[in-house]
Amino acid sequence: MSKTIDTEELIRLYTQPGNGYSDQELADRLGVGRDAVFRRRQKLEQDYPFIQTGYGRYKIDREKFISHVGVNQYEALVLYLATRRLSRNTRLAKRHVQNALEKLALALYKPMTERLVKAAAAVPDHPDAARRQAILEELVRGWAEQLKVHIRYRGLTSDKATNHTISPYLIEPSPWSDSVYVVAKTNVWDGMTPFQLERIKKATLSTEPFEIERDFAEETLFKYAWGIWSSDKEPSPVKLRFTGREAMRRVQESVWHPEQKLEPQPDGSLVWSAPIAEWKEMLPWIRGWGSDVEVLEPVELREMMMGEARRLAELYGWRAAKVSAKGPETSSLSQTFSDFFGD
Repeated sequence: MSKTIDTEELIRLYTQPGNGYSDQELADRLGVGRDAVFRRRQKLEQDYPFIQTGYGRYKIDREKFISHVGVNQYEALVLYLATRRLSRNTRLAKRHVQNALEKLALALYKPMTERLVKAAAAVPDHPDAARRQAILEELVRGWAEQLKVHIRYRGLTSDKATNHTISPYLIEPSPWSDSVYVVAKTNVWDGMTPFQLERIKKATLSTEPFEIERDFAEETLFKYAWGIWSSDKEPSPVKLRFTGREAMRRVQESVWHPEQKLEPQPDGSLVWSAPIAEWKEMLPWIRGWGSDVEVLEPVELREMMMGEARRLAELYGWRAAKVSAKGPETSSLSQTFSDFFGD
């Protein structure tokens, strides 16, 4: 009895990065006859966009390939919630987002279908859309085909852009904003680097292939990340004290980090803690809690927030004193209240 060809496996092989396969190569790999692969490929060509990449070598054109997704009602809800967030808060090219939402809507159930179609029509426009779309398309092709990409990148604190040749391992959304990052190896420095999509000024696909390292582990890379920033150093223990009924209730309602711990305190406050790869990435989240949160650890983060609190008070015309073990440097707490509210 001849071996049966698994159609899903065959499709997976034809969509892999590279130059495709000849019928004989696939026959040897799958342990079947060449004629069996030839007949199956001809049948698949009726439903999939095949291209010939060289003499006798074939692959499925990933730019035109549309997968067919069948989901149940509960799986549809998962996709609906994710895509609704995308439609409301996205920096991706409008045309691609609209097309994806409209196609995904075909697989969903009412009322999700109707709402997703409306969301597709309401995707916001962005300035310089053509340039941004061209950059995204080059990056996606490099990621899908495992080809290096030449980019010109200007970091948030940089005065000028720098040229990089990157090997895109991942394209990842930030869980805390609408930012999208390309996580890649670069020829400029060692290790994995997250490049924010909006800060890439130009992208050009190369013809140079790259291979993802065998020991690359996505789950390890982001294990201690607050969002997208990883680190080669040991994670820093971040400890925060929450006060105020609403703040404490809210912080307990969500899993903010997979390694988090919550510890109710005898004084009624709540201590949240987690090991974080790069605590600077947490700053917007911490600031958002205002005076309902106090940084306990690490010392560097606590001192940074103390400095910000003082500058914020001075910005609004309040005289704030730095308190040390010896007491206030310039004024007492009672004097500060007197300054705020009058005698």
